Amino acid sequence: MAAEMVHLLLGKFTDSLREEDDSTILFLPRFQELKWELEKKISPTMPLDTNNLLRELLYDLNDVLVECRTSSRRQSEGRRGKCLVCYSPGESWFRYRTKKRLRLIKQRILSMDGAGGMANSGVNVTARGGKGVKGNGADLDRWTSPAVDVPKIHGFTDRAMEMESLLIEQGGEGFRALGVVGMGGVGKTTLAQMVFNSPLVKRHFCPRLWVCMSQTSLKGKDVRKETLERVLTSLGVEEDVICSIPESDSTSSQSLAVLTVMLHLQLRGKRYLIVFDDMWSTDEWYGGLDSKSPPESEWGDRLSYGLPKGDGGGVIVTGRMDATVKGMVGDGDTRLLLPLESKEACWSVFLDAYVKGGRAVGEPDLMAMQVEIMDKCRGLPLAARTMGEIMSEIMSSSGSSRGGGSSSTTSGSLE
Repeated sequence: MAAEMVHLLLGKFTDSLREEDDSTILFLPRFQELKWELEKKISPTMPLDTNNLLRELLYDLNDVLVECRTSSRRQSEGRRGKCLVCYSPGESWFRYRTKKRLRLIKQRILSMDGAGGMANSGVNVTARGGKGVKGNGADLDRWTSPAVDVPKIHGFTDRAMEMESLLIEQGGEGFRALGVVGMGGVGKTTLAQMVFNSPLVKRHFCPRLWVCMSQTSLKGKDVRKETLERVLTSLGVEEDVICSIPESDSTSSQSLAVLTVMLHLQLRGKRYLIVFDDMWSTDEWYGGLDSKSPPESEWGDRLSYGLPKGDGGGVIVTGRMDATVKGMVGDGDTRLLLPLESKEACWSVFLDAYVKGGRAVGEPDLMAMQVEIMDKCRGLPLAARTMGEIMSEIMSSSGSSRGGGSSSTTSGSLE
């Protein structure tokens, strides 16, 4: 039955692609590429687990296709008779989010080996020191910190240097926790990555661990336990040891305490740095990271008890909710990150994304829209980068000049 459902969903997806005109559907080449990859993976001998995975991927893929079709038609109707190539912030965000969803779907498809199982791809979770841990492609965005191209980051240098100083110099041989709070797209994760990957921090801290807190990888799993388990795995604790800890409801608090003690022992005597990125939970278990070690019976009551104090360790917490971040690191150690005041810095972010797509910086059509583009970005680096990627793609597809004469295709105001 599972195999029949996979073929049914693939047929639905293929038929939907055939119904669309190449000029109207958004991301058509990406959808076609995914169809080819799926056709290569599907075989009569696939195990049940693989059929279930493909079924979920095809459900998601069909949903994305419907959203793209609806968006394309709505944009076509709204722009009829106009010559515009730039999208509103809402449309820009939809394109960015959709491209990311399609990229993750492709990663999961490609991570399947020839036998229909999941192929492991090496992912080094600890950037320096400790043991690397392997995971599948779906975990890449959640549990690792990609290296950042510092010359391509604008407006954060002073803030990053301040945080480095607080962690290294004022942290001394004790413990320091810093927080970064701000609205979505303002650059919290980018700032934390700058600090995490700086040469000075690399030399000072070992191990360094990055944990994305935005969601659990397994539905229904205790987020607290998952956090501890992934950190322990990245520190080199064997998975067999972690899996041997009971998971039942009756032993839940006990297993949490055991995991916390294990983390404390792994980090004791080490000058560690842990980034908890995109913190969202209001659970008191995460609060008060500067708390000292507890009585023996209370080890599972707080995350802080697994973080030794006195050896120079440090923690960075990023999140959108002020109360959550301050509850973990304290009022005095929380930095509010506001949208970039410098329009030049925001424009530089836009141009970096724009030229990455093969476009030229000085194109007349683009420069004529600079002020309006920056107004749409509202000082948000993520919005500037997303708009730069989209503008590059639209300019290329519209046949606009590359640094030469003006094209009428790009005339008009932004909506």
